[in-house]
Amino acid sequence: MKLLKNRWFWFLGFGVLFALSIDLWAWSWTEPTFFGLPYIIVYIAILEAILFVMFWAFIRFYWTDEKEGKP
Repeated sequence: MKLLKNRWFWFLGFGVLFALSIDLWAWSWTEPTFFGLPYIIVYIAILEAILFVMFWAFIRFYWTDEKEGKP
């Protein structure tokens, strides 16, 4: 749990996710995949799901008040 309180862990985690979202390698891909959607749409949807989980974990474990639970 100490790792989740480290600001560099979150900096690197969100930085890697940002770097993965720059899709220079897939701009010209148009082949359909799941439900007729291009690969890049499915890839971005997966990245968004990972981002959702990371934001939830960030708020739950890092962005907390140390006095939480005390009046």
